[in-house]
Amino acid sequence: MLRIGLIGFGAISQLVAAELAHSTEIELAGVLVRSGRAHEVASVLAATESLADLLDRRLDIVVECAGQEAVREVGVASLRSGADLMLVSTGALGDPELRERLIAAARSVAKRVLVPAGAIAGLDGLVALRRSTLRSVRYTSAKPPAAWKGTPAEREFDLDGISEATEIFAGSAADAARLYPKNANLAVTIALAGVGLEKTGIRLIADPGLRENVGRIEAIGRLGSLDVEVRGPAAAGNPKTSAITAYSVIAALEGLQAPLVLPV
Repeated sequence: MLRIGLIGFGAISQLVAAELAHSTEIELAGVLVRSGRAHEVASVLAATESLADLLDRRLDIVVECAGQEAVREVGVASLRSGADLMLVSTGALGDPELRERLIAAARSVAKRVLVPAGAIAGLDGLVALRRSTLRSVRYTSAKPPAAWKGTPAEREFDLDGISEATEIFAGSAADAARLYPKNANLAVTIALAGVGLEKTGIRLIADPGLRENVGRIEAIGRLGSLDVEVRGPAAAGNPKTSAITAYSVIAALEGLQAPLVLPV
């Protein structure tokens, strides 16, 4: 039985916890919540406000679902405790110094930093194309205007007044990770799977005609090309995050236990 601990109890964590309640292969050993929140979930989960307490529970994997700052705060300690670390907030890996610290910590204890696909498909193909000399990779993320509130776009655009699809950002994955940290997880994941943070092109679109989130990868390599699009609803309570992300986490965890392993 795989024992996991969750970091955070927001929209994605709650979906993951609900799915794991029915699993016979994966045990949710506990969840780390913000100070003052443990009583809210203690009735259904072994919640704690102490990272040390969570890491003392003989975890196989720590699954982070709490944002980039949480990766900085708990990532290295989680690895050094002897657990693998699965990141939902992969935008944190856009910070080269943090990325190297996590890799070094993982190597020091023979553990791994695990990156689920999240709300996109085609990463396996992108990694394969990278082996054959990728020429270009572009990722486009289109969401309803409300999903971009609380980002730099809110200062630059009248999000409530947008009447047509509007490009709110065009640049590198490195810049997207810096300027749009809450929306940049897939941008960084795709960049690391492909041509890197500086060479991966990112477009962010606010589209009032959408009722779902849309992600598209376009890649061209010497031996082939890839063009894949995923559409899906946002997670309840968090318009910035696609609900499918939670099921990607579940699929990745189940794959670690499965006798027949398929790309996830």
